[in-house]
Parts: sequence; C-alpha cells; structure tokens
Amino acid sequence: MTLAGLVALGAAACGDDEPYCGAHQILRDQRSGLCMSAHEFAKRTTTAIIPTQAELEAAELLLRRGFEPLRPALARIPVAASWNQERTLVTWYVTDPAIAAAWSAGLAPTGDSTVDAVVAAMDVWDFDLTPTQPAGYHASFWSRGAVSAANIATAVAAVPGVTVEQFAGPAAGSSSDIIDEGVDPADGGHAMQFMVGWGDCPSGCWGSHYWRTKFYADGRARLVDEWGAPLPPGTREFLASEPDVF
Repeated sequence: MTLAGLVALGAAACGDDEPYCGAHQILRDQRSGLCMSAHEFAKRTTTAIIPTQAELEAAELLLRRGFEPLRPALARIPVAASWNQERTLVTWYVTDPAIAAAWSAGLAPTGDSTVDAVVAAMDVWDFDLTPTQPAGYHASFWSRGAVSAANIATAVAAVPGVTVEQFAGPAAGSSSDIIDEGVDPADGGHAMQFMVGWGDCPSGCWGSHYWRTKFYADGRARLVDEWGAPLPPGTREFLASEPDVF
C-alpha cells in the first residue's frame, strides 16, 4: 500500500465523528487513543511549550503507519504514556516569595520576564496556588494544549525559586506506551514499539506484552517481533472492542 493509501485509510477509519487532533482540542482529544498518543509523541520531539499543529499531524501519521500491522489483532492502539502528571496539567514548586505573592489572587505578571513568557506560552485556562509544607507553594497550571513539562523545566531552569515537577520517564505510572525507535539503517524500516501492561502499573506493572512493527517508504508495513508475558484472557478482545477506533 502506498503512503497516500495509508493516509486515506487512516482518515476513513477515523471517520467524521472522531475527535480532531488539534493543538487546542484537549477536551475532545481525551476521548481518542490516537489523539492522546499523537499529543504525547509531539511533546517528546517538539522544542516548543505546546506542539504545533504540523508536529501533531506528523505524529498522528507516524502512529497510523506504525500501528497498521497490528490492526488484524487490535482495533485500538495502546495509548502513549504521558511524560507529566496529566497531559494538560503542569505543576511548579515555587519558593520565591515575590512570584508567590504575584499569584496569590490568581495568575498575574510576576516581573520575571522568563516566568511570564513561559506562562503566556502555556495557554493556561485554569490555575491554582496551594501552600505546601514546610515552605513554598504548588502552582498548578491547566493548559488548553498538550504542554511539554520537560520543555517548561528547561525554559525556567535558571529561575531561582521555581522547580517543575515531572515523572522520571515516559512510561512512569502508565499501563501502556508507544516508543518511536526510529529508522533502522539495516533496511530503512521505521520501527515502532507498542506496549500493554497490567497489574499495579504505577509501580512498574506486574506483566507486560510488546509488539514491534516496521514500515517503509513505499508504504509496506509489517509486524517484526512480539514478546513479553502472555496476555491475560480477554486483553486482545478488550482492546479490539473499545469504541474509539484508533
């Protein structure tokens, strides 16, 4: 199948009623495994606070192509794990009294040009400042986009009195994930790893199962490897029966 054919297939599979993976479509985006994963993929590769629409579309196409070999067994893709607490939430720990005072009645300019520029780029729709013990505050920002906590942490790294909270890695606290392994120089195939986990996954999952697929410039796609613990009874059927295809 050609690349154009894959794109047409993906668009037809999504359907007119499926959520659109827009840069600011978080509420609808949360109902679609494809859109959730596209946002996470774009967050991992972007240099911006919120991925651009072009980056989201590129991530969506990558997911569609990588998932194609699994469609006979799974109608719904595993969801890429979030790199921060929630996909729309980023939390800062603030010990600078001037910043805390500026935000005591809600978001307002702090006088720190770096902090104010980052907050503006986050496109915040809700905010909360909560005192913590023994000192300091948790500042919680809910964004209209899928914000990259890693990029925010980098942007404010030189600001005293501010720390951005993050999970240690992309799969932390998640029972599923998708890893872009890049192009294999041996055959030019682009490899994608899909993972499903179960059983106390906030602690690392008691069991997990993996698939690796490859797709090529001419549109060919195939399953090249499968490993891990045996899937619990009904797992394939559960994933395949979920209503939000892709």
